[in-house]
Amino acid sequence: MLQLAVRPYRRPFRTPLQTHHGLWGQREGLIMRLQDDKGQVGFGEIAPIPWFGTETLAMAKDLCAQWSDTVVPEQIAAIPAELPACQFGFAQALRSLHGRRLPDPKYSPAQICALLPAGAAALEVWSTLWQRGHRTFKWKIGVAPFHQERALFQALVAALPPGTHLRLDANGGLTPEVGQQWLMVCDAAPDRVEFLEQPLPPDVIVDWVSAIAGTFQTAIALDESVATISQLQSVYQRLQNRVVYVVKPAIAGFSEQLYTLCTQHHLEIVVSSALETPVGRRAALMLAQRLWAAGVPQRPLGFGVGHWFQDNWDTLSEEALWSQL
Repeated sequence: MLQLAVRPYRRPFRTPLQTHHGLWGQREGLIMRLQDDKGQVGFGEIAPIPWFGTETLAMAKDLCAQWSDTVVPEQIAAIPAELPACQFGFAQALRSLHGRRLPDPKYSPAQICALLPAGAAALEVWSTLWQRGHRTFKWKIGVAPFHQERALFQALVAALPPGTHLRLDANGGLTPEVGQQWLMVCDAAPDRVEFLEQPLPPDVIVDWVSAIAGTFQTAIALDESVATISQLQSVYQRLQNRVVYVVKPAIAGFSEQLYTLCTQHHLEIVVSSALETPVGRRAALMLAQRLWAAGVPQRPLGFGVGHWFQDNWDTLSEEALWSQL
């Protein structure tokens, strides 16, 4: 029997994050603490993103309330697939409770893709991040009309030094026609664009990718379509390795299942942040380290998001963060 304590958090963004889904003002989630009868503790994080197909925060709170202040490992193993962020968080806490404490994984800025703001603000921000060592940037599109974003993209490409790469992320906000227009734009800058990410909504993109196969050179990546392990399995059955898979461990489900799926099928993946706190991020980066060691291609990780927050949480240990909540 393990003692369970749960504390909610609200983490405001420095400025609201603008995507096709709208403005996102703050990250909310739960930090949990498990303690065994020997006094050992383990921390985990539940950080749902419902518009990606996860449970809601209210559903996560309901699960924690059902268990009150105690839980056993068998209950954690039985968390249903409909609660993928809960699966990740509780399994993380249990693993950190019973596992040997390993050093935090270290990555250079060049191994981390940094998130730029949408629109013209990207032209003002990229140079600071580049000076910190980042060489890959994600830029949100599908926020403004195509002709405006195309002009901004061309200005951004002209400004970026050689060897810098862009990931264009539409968050499912394009039509098939505009998606193909973006692919033509990207094909004209093959040395600058790594991939076009989630151009269409999840319910239509798989058929669209199949229909345009072989027409464009630019790679297509899927994100919202493969947010959870069950979604990833379903899409892989149809597209195999014709796309790049952006996986967010903090919302995908049980990390061991995600590891097995990615390594068994030799998936071309990018391990990415779900804008979780350092508690969840550490577990996600540990998984990325294991996947790289297993031979998964080492594309830059999508964890260059710390500059979006106005707090000092990235400097805190799990225990120190827990004490602040």
